Amino acid sequence: MRFLPRFDSLFARLLLAQIGMVCVLLFVLGALFFVDRNIAIATLYADRWAPELASAAGLQPAPQASIPVLRSAERPSRGRVASEYSPRFVALREALRARGVPVDEVVLARGAPEPMVWLHVSPEGRPAVWLGVAGQLVLPEWSQRTVLAFVLSAVVLVGMSWAFTRRLTQPLERLRTRMQTHTPGGVAAPPLGSVSAVSPEIAAIDAAYTDLLARLQQHERERAVLLAGVSHDLRSPLGRIRMAAELLPDTADVNARKALIVRNIGQADRLIESFLDYVRSGELAFDETVDLAAAARSVVAGFERPAHELDIAAPASLPWPRANRLLVERMLANLVDNALKHGKPPVRLGLGGDSKHAWISVTDAGEGMDPQTLERLQEAFTRGDGSRSTPGSGLGLAIVRQVAARLGGTLSFDHEDGEPTVRVTLGSAHPH
Repeated sequence: MRFLPRFDSLFARLLLAQIGMVCVLLFVLGALFFVDRNIAIATLYADRWAPELASAAGLQPAPQASIPVLRSAERPSRGRVASEYSPRFVALREALRARGVPVDEVVLARGAPEPMVWLHVSPEGRPAVWLGVAGQLVLPEWSQRTVLAFVLSAVVLVGMSWAFTRRLTQPLERLRTRMQTHTPGGVAAPPLGSVSAVSPEIAAIDAAYTDLLARLQQHERERAVLLAGVSHDLRSPLGRIRMAAELLPDTADVNARKALIVRNIGQADRLIESFLDYVRSGELAFDETVDLAAAARSVVAGFERPAHELDIAAPASLPWPRANRLLVERMLANLVDNALKHGKPPVRLGLGGDSKHAWISVTDAGEGMDPQTLERLQEAFTRGDGSRSTPGSGLGLAIVRQVAARLGGTLSFDHEDGEPTVRVTLGSAHPH
């Protein structure tokens, strides 16, 4: 898991949701604490001020230990009227009224040397008067201990949210990695339940994926066996047809028809061979170290094309571990064959890299295809509209993609210097 997750990921969303709930909870608790604290402070100020205010308003004799109280017949010019619904001032008015000081309005004046609270006292049968008392009730402050407690609480709660969210999403991340790293013909990663404790919901998803993978692998095996069996069985009658054609009389008219029969048999044999290659690409073991450069030179030589039509640029040696020589050559041959059939010469086969990261590219001088068509052509038995008149099985790119995946690579399409390029990048995934 990355330390700074993407904000559209499940981890980030869950974490932000929990942090939001924590902030709301702290805000509500803080507001309740702040209100209760201010009400308590207002009540204490009322207890302290009530005797002096009652004396200043002429409601009772002056107390022995008095505090300074200012009198004014008019509203103070400096100050703002306190909210009628503010909890601390509601508590202050009610507490003073309970102690015999009828206050109906409060004005706050922030000034030097200390803030003042002006109270409008309206006793029954007496003229109303403004009484001013110095007090920090004007500026209620959070204590440092309270702020520190809330900060520490927020840090602890956010840390717990982070740990909980990470624990919740890590199995999903491992499941995604397990799905992404699986390649055709490769060994599937073990189920999550066999390596770590996961929630029942994630375990159910993982079990469903394991079951789906097993059924797909069984389906692929059955399809491969069927395709291989049919292809093998077709070769016997084709061989007999070819032998019978060779035994026909050697005349000019018969020879022309014989050549047509042999040509069609050869085309059918190549189609069958491509079916077998497709089966082999998912079945043959990858247990060799193959020199990609040597395999490429062998493939190019097999096409018997002049250098101005087919060229190669490769290092003297480029070994690649955990590969299969036959399938590597079929992959390279399919790439070159596609470029020669559907592109324009010159076709250039290039290789480079090392034993951990390598690349193979085939470039031609044709116009290329749009990305959507190229993506669709990677599916088995799919052919482009322009290649309907060209003999083929529609398995070329499907074989290339499957072999590349088993080599730990990817197949991509691009334009280099305006020319269509097919590129196989090895080392972008773990080989199987």
